[in-house]
Amino acid sequence: MRSQISCVVQAVVMILGVAQITVVLAEPPRLAADIYTDPKGYFKIRPPADWTVEEYESDPRGKVNFNWFEGDKKVQLKVFGAANPFLNFDDLVQDCKNGIERLRARMGGSYTVETTTLFGHEAALILASLSNGFRQYQLQFIAAGNYYTLAFGTDQRLYDKYLTLAKASIETLEPVPKQTKPEEALAHTLQSKLRQAQLYLQVGKKDWALTAISEGLDIDPKNEELIRLKKQAEAR
Repeated sequence: MRSQISCVVQAVVMILGVAQITVVLAEPPRLAADIYTDPKGYFKIRPPADWTVEEYESDPRGKVNFNWFEGDKKVQLKVFGAANPFLNFDDLVQDCKNGIERLRARMGGSYTVETTTLFGHEAALILASLSNGFRQYQLQFIAAGNYYTLAFGTDQRLYDKYLTLAKASIETLEPVPKQTKPEEALAHTLQSKLRQAQLYLQVGKKDWALTAISEGLDIDPKNEELIRLKKQAEAR
């Protein structure tokens, strides 16, 4: 893939010793010729050209990573779609703030949450900068009756270089209306509870983890992953 290198046109003006003038024309971001369609039916998007596709076939939610490597550094655009678990947009924003506190406790760094608009919908914009040099640009919003997250992240040395390309891809997202079946919505909720519990354990919040596990087991008392995680949590 060609990186986003400016196309430089040099015009040398030789009038009365006037110095060389350099005009910089920005090259349009290169997006893929083919639109990616989420096999779970939640969205369509045109990813950056030549980036590899990483899917999560076993996850009931729409989830894909578009990856690019520059040397040993990964550049990633993550797209996620699922049944909407929130009461309203304010509920989503509060969840973002809670998530930031978990990340700050676990990894340090600086974070901000702002409200913006995307495709005419209210959206939460989360900017993260971690002490290990990782930076992320993330948008979360509700559309077409579903919940979406788009997250671009990479090393701070590559962040500005690829941000414009990532934003161009994000702008092509098409949320797809999807009537989620009750069993699908429950599967999404279980995945969320499992992930919450894992995160809480990672930051040492055993009680919070057990609460998330209990809420998940109320939905599916025989869920093997939650049962295993409960035993791990109780053993701490």
